[in-house]
Amino acid sequence: MQVIKLNGGHLTFNGKVYGSVGIEYRIEYDKTAFQVEYNHEYVLSKEDREMNEGADESFVTYVLTPLKRGIFKIYEVEGFRGQETARNKHTVVII
Repeated sequence: MQVIKLNGGHLTFNGKVYGSVGIEYRIEYDKTAFQVEYNHEYVLSKEDREMNEGADESFVTYVLTPLKRGIFKIYEVEGFRGQETARNKHTVVII
């Protein structure tokens, strides 16, 4: 568990997703407390992905901007083929 005190700004979480292999990454958070921006960037170029089967590895980024004050829990969840393999808990104090 990690406690994060945030006075303005935002939180950023990064992970790896490889759908064809089964590697998953997501975050769980209070949707009333944060606005989220999600982005993913493929490791390989579009041309390389089109030429290689299963070349869908990407890095994902979640940027959470607080909408209200309080104490909230955020979980980083990693998985493999539908099974959770790791869960990291963060307690965020928005002041």
